[in-house]
Amino acid sequence: MTMPYIHRMASLLGALLLGAMVTLGHACRADDYGATTGDDAKTDSQIAAEGFMAKGDWKSAAPLLEGHLAGFPDDDLSAAELGHVYDKLGDADMALYWLNYALFIAPRSLEGNLYIGEYYLGQKDKADALARLKKLDDICIFGCPEYRILKRDIAHYGAHKP
Repeated sequence: MTMPYIHRMASLLGALLLGAMVTLGHACRADDYGATTGDDAKTDSQIAAEGFMAKGDWKSAAPLLEGHLAGFPDDDLSAAELGHVYDKLGDADMALYWLNYALFIAPRSLEGNLYIGEYYLGQKDKADALARLKKLDDICIFGCPEYRILKRDIAHYGAHKP
């Protein structure tokens, strides 16, 4: 092999690796998993609802998220959060409705897949929770917090199953 050939091959390999890194970086942006656009686009009701959720005040969060979704029906993150809120309130039918709605909007939604996996565990349906863990594993190329949380919850469920 001649030296110019090696330099051309190294340049080509470097360009391919850079292209792959840019492609992977683009594929992992939060926007690509659903319809939400980021913190700067959040409404006051979303921000308030998230504050209530952080404090565990699920009853106060529900109407705020419902109001937000009335105006922004394509917001998969808020739909997933509303499903999670209803799950915490013990309303299984409404939880499942909103979680399925979120996943209808954005099947690769990290939060939607996490929350429906937690919902299934609450319904003692470990098989469907494991299916959601597999989905998160497929979505999260290099791992993500949602995958780790659901994996931990499934392990905890297995260790403390009644």
